[in-house]
Amino acid sequence: MALLPVYASIIARDMDSSDRATQKEIYVSTTGKDSNPGTFKKPLRSIQKAVDQLAPGKTVTLLAGIYELKAPILISAKGSENGWLTLRGLKGAKIILDGTNVNIPDSGVYPRNNGLIQIQHAGYVKIQNIHIRNSHRAGINIQESQHIDIINCISENSLSPGIAAWQRCEYIRILGNTVINANDMKMSWTPYKGHEAPHEAISIGGAHHFEVAWNHVYNCQKEGIDVKETAAHGIVHHNYVHDLKRQGLYIDGWFGQLEDIEMYENVVHGCESGIAVSSEEGPNTRNLRIHHNLVYNNRATGIFFSRWGADNLRENVAIYNNTFYRNGWGRNFSGDPQYWLSGGCYLYSTNLKDVSITNNIFAHNFPFEIGHTSRMEDNWMVEKNINISHNLIRDVNKFSYPMYLETWLKDSVYSMTGTHAVLDDPLFENPEKGDFRLKKGSPAVLSSASNKLHVNYMGAYPADTPTEKFWWQENFPPQIDTGTYGKK
Repeated sequence: MALLPVYASIIARDMDSSDRATQKEIYVSTTGKDSNPGTFKKPLRSIQKAVDQLAPGKTVTLLAGIYELKAPILISAKGSENGWLTLRGLKGAKIILDGTNVNIPDSGVYPRNNGLIQIQHAGYVKIQNIHIRNSHRAGINIQESQHIDIINCISENSLSPGIAAWQRCEYIRILGNTVINANDMKMSWTPYKGHEAPHEAISIGGAHHFEVAWNHVYNCQKEGIDVKETAAHGIVHHNYVHDLKRQGLYIDGWFGQLEDIEMYENVVHGCESGIAVSSEEGPNTRNLRIHHNLVYNNRATGIFFSRWGADNLRENVAIYNNTFYRNGWGRNFSGDPQYWLSGGCYLYSTNLKDVSITNNIFAHNFPFEIGHTSRMEDNWMVEKNINISHNLIRDVNKFSYPMYLETWLKDSVYSMTGTHAVLDDPLFENPEKGDFRLKKGSPAVLSSASNKLHVNYMGAYPADTPTEKFWWQENFPPQIDTGTYGKK
């Protein structure tokens, strides 16, 4: 098999060590044989046979090639804190697992989901540097497992999520992956009976203690990254999410309590709503921190508090230092105020308590910057402890309010600025090219004397942000070093 020079040194090292009696690494190749011992020189052919030999501290390494699978790969072994199990592609090589010929049936119980790589009842498992494509269910699916890392993988073309983690999963890290064309009904093995493809591009469905970071999610048929059900104690940061059919980032309680979620330093554009916050069937969605996100050029609302489902309570929600620019203009950005969702921030639900919206920039959103439903009762901000203050607002709309939105919403919306608003142009460097740094002299740069919030700027980026901090613009996603990532 011809080898590329880029990883020749790695190959040489492996050849020197692969025949040791205490073999810690098992190799698999598209040209291997299952009668082989699984060394580099004599690799196996079956990925599943190699995976079945995993034990604490062991690694299965796939050599370059397209693996046309005949069945899903199941990982159900447990490693240890000092002895992880690893399934990886050889560094520098192109490894593709193709599920075109694999029927992955409905599991029969919620979430009715299995993956081309199925991790179930497993622990201390790492999947790294593998391209999964053409799955008739999920790309990588994690169920009832703990301490799972999905690192620098690609999922392309799947009926359900590219990557998902469900109830009774803990300590999950999804870092540096790419998800393309998830939730595509065309990927159903047989005509799918539901009215839409299941779940989202990356679904965190009830997992606890998780990190979703540095992922690239685009050209998908539904939502991007969804933290839902009874998810808790998780962070979602530095993800680049764009060009989706639905919401970019979503928080939504189901089944029980959803709590303690932080979303920060994500970039979202070209979606429906940039960020949506719901409590569809869960009794309560609480303790959310949404900050330093850039949400721009989305067809619908920048950040939307929905009335979807049972419209249950959302409380203790802090939204600060985000930039919301040019959201709500509709599919063709033609300025139709009757697009189904609109505005920079839309408080469509009244079931809110202890919500603060501070130190953000709302600019050129349509047909309002910050709006609330007419269903709010008198004195609602005091009664619900809603604080909308110290935001910079650049409102170029010329409408009279309340504006009746007669399409899907059937709602009259009032525009508002809150208290201590700065009504001025934020003076971005070059928003048309995605440069949302603040120019010198921007009114979004605060003096220490007037600043009541102990920060010196509004929006997501201070004036002195170096351009290399625009991490999503080049060489994204990065190659993840799990020794340094996973920390704020």
